[in-house]
Amino acid sequence: MLQPTTPTEEVINHNVVKTEAKQGPILKIGEWQLNWKAQGANTGYSFSIYETTLGAGNGLPLHKHPYPEFFYLLEGSLAFCRWNNAGAAEWIQCETGDSILAPPNAPHTFFNKSALPARFLSVSTYHHERMLKDAINPGGDLNYLPSQLSTADFEQLFKSMEKDQVYVVADHA
Repeated sequence: MLQPTTPTEEVINHNVVKTEAKQGPILKIGEWQLNWKAQGANTGYSFSIYETTLGAGNGLPLHKHPYPEFFYLLEGSLAFCRWNNAGAAEWIQCETGDSILAPPNAPHTFFNKSALPARFLSVSTYHHERMLKDAINPGGDLNYLPSQLSTADFEQLFKSMEKDQVYVVADHA
């Protein structure tokens, strides 16, 4: 017969985890580096958080996925794109302290149009973490993609991610 856990055992097995500044597991996509602050394995697979710095002139094509994504701008400025009610791309400029929420299946992207790097947090479900990790390592090569992802790069990336239902909607240009 199994013995119930004691309060001490419960605390030992479910404890607070601190991640120091500039610490945490790193996922590299070309020159783009994602610094994981919380991973699914430590959150009951309910959410993941990464911090990253996006260099000037870098961004992603407009894309969508079936899970929400939240962005919080820590430093610098980023332009986020969404579709407006007329079905046209609309850019929203965000500065330090601003946040953006992309609901499930909402076409969205971000692009650093400034001359300086932009640092931000991304919070999403564990599926987003898994999609990023699975997609950038199709053959064991962690430098699979360049830092500036073209539409062709993204299409190649997303071919391996059909199980996560991530789709390029349009180029950001």
